[in-house]
Amino acid sequence: MAGSGKQPPEVQARIRELLEAGFDPTTIHRKLKVGRSSIYRMKRCLQQYGSAYLPVELNKKNGRPKTLNAEQELEVREWLRDSKNRTRYLDDLVWLIHDRFNVVCSTTTMSKLKRKWLLVIEAEEAGQPLDEETRKLVAETHPLLSILQQQPPLSGTMTMSEPQRDEAHEFAVQQDHVSKPKRGFLDDDSPAYRQAEPPIDSRLLLSSPQIRGMVSDFQCAPPPPQQLTDAHLEHQFQCGVGAPE
Repeated sequence: MAGSGKQPPEVQARIRELLEAGFDPTTIHRKLKVGRSSIYRMKRCLQQYGSAYLPVELNKKNGRPKTLNAEQELEVREWLRDSKNRTRYLDDLVWLIHDRFNVVCSTTTMSKLKRKWLLVIEAEEAGQPLDEETRKLVAETHPLLSILQQQPPLSGTMTMSEPQRDEAHEFAVQQDHVSKPKRGFLDDDSPAYRQAEPPIDSRLLLSSPQIRGMVSDFQCAPPPPQQLTDAHLEHQFQCGVGAPE
């Protein structure tokens, strides 16, 4: 579309041709089915500005006019330059404007102005350009501000695509894995593990037959006297061995 409420470019060209040919707006209205008021307005603009509609610089924005002018907004900026004022209540800023300019504004308006100029001040202190959205807001009221002369960084500068970022991340992980030793338990077959083992005395090593013989002797050995049961005592008494008096 050519714009809100505007006719398509081909219709504008056709109306211009008919007007220059001497047709009156009513005839053009009946021929092209375009509103008479639109044709009269286009005719007046063609006579005054040479274009079908008002030039961009003469267009007025819709809505209420701004509460503060450019000079008053700069006063807000100067007040916010003091770091102590940046944490004060919005009511203090409202009273400041009322006291100096006799202008009454709401805290909502002051909140928007405070947010806008804090972004400007922070960018100036950091020596960085404004982002695109803040730049547009400042350019509406202060097109000659020095910070607007700094060009914002081009979109895509010093950035990588998604596959490039994934590849770079994978490469960094591999390099980190190679450069840093693995933390945790050592493998049994690793040289570091074998080197960490304490030396073993060969005299302490026993063969399997020796171990089985020790187990067999331990199982066949009689229990100590204090562990004799009643059945053993009765057997000794019948045999006449160790009979009690």
